[in-house]
Amino acid sequence: MKTRPYFSLRALLTLAAYTTAMGAALAAGTGAGAGTGDASPAPALVVPAEVTIRGEKLLNLGFETLSVFPYDIVDGGTGATKEQIEAASKRDQIPAAIHAYNGKKIVLTGYMLPLTMDNGKAKKFVLMKDTNTCCFGGTPKMNDYVVCEMTGDGVESIQDIPVQLTGTIHVQEKREDGYVVSLFTMDGEKFLGPKK
Repeated sequence: MKTRPYFSLRALLTLAAYTTAMGAALAAGTGAGAGTGDASPAPALVVPAEVTIRGEKLLNLGFETLSVFPYDIVDGGTGATKEQIEAASKRDQIPAAIHAYNGKKIVLTGYMLPLTMDNGKAKKFVLMKDTNTCCFGGTPKMNDYVVCEMTGDGVESIQDIPVQLTGTIHVQEKREDGYVVSLFTMDGEKFLGPKK
């Protein structure tokens, strides 16, 4: 059986870009409710604990750490000019403290949204911070999800409950065809199933 797309990540990201553009307009004082002067400080970074799973030491890296920083999308989906997109691609909005997890072995808990299926198993999928991110009409922030691809066989698609996955995380803004598509990717190694 051929691998087939299950869900359009681009559609999800287009909504994210629109929401970010509206948020930027509000912050700049050009949208409804602008000028309230309510700038909240960024939440503190949660340092992940080291855990041992099946004899392997991993960082229990979660969205309470990955989602803590602000990220403004500047790409073709936000109506940005070519010059604005080029300037944005040169500035790194991901904090050094988050970059420090690049290449680390982690365990991640999230809600699964399959992207490609292979013989009835999810080979590539998104792990999201919560079900409001997509399933109930909410638009995800770029750092509210991790694009995961299994290094071996695909895994059972389990939706609507949190699942756990171990593997190696990669922290890097990725762009495809002029659009920001992800900040985090993960090479999935062991699918642990529903969080216990």
